[in-house]
Amino acid sequence: MKNQDQIVKEEMRKLIRKSCNTLTPAADNPYYTFQKTLLKYFFNAADVLLDYDNSTISLWTSETPATLGHNLYRLKDALPFTISYTNLEETLKGCLESDDNAIRFYKSMLFQYNKVAEPIGSDAISA
Repeated sequence: MKNQDQIVKEEMRKLIRKSCNTLTPAADNPYYTFQKTLLKYFFNAADVLLDYDNSTISLWTSETPATLGHNLYRLKDALPFTISYTNLEETLKGCLESDDNAIRFYKSMLFQYNKVAEPIGSDAISA
């Protein structure tokens, strides 16, 4: 029997697969924000850009607070890094972790993005 953490990771893998099957331009892709948010979380990045045409991920990251200690004067500007990938789905799946914070984050991601591509019915109630 699977425990809850395994189920959450399995559902994240399904959502990643679903998000990679709709590789349309970033402006038209409803899953672009999901992919970007997952990468920002994993790499602890300030910003992420995905370039589907060139198969690259651009990250802007700086030193983490743990390396700064109590000396905030050493805070550095965000530095750009570019990562190339051959398979975006496998790259995103490789970003999945198993610690408690990650599982909580994945639950919120599943809640927010799991139904993103489904149309809103005509019987929907608005506030």
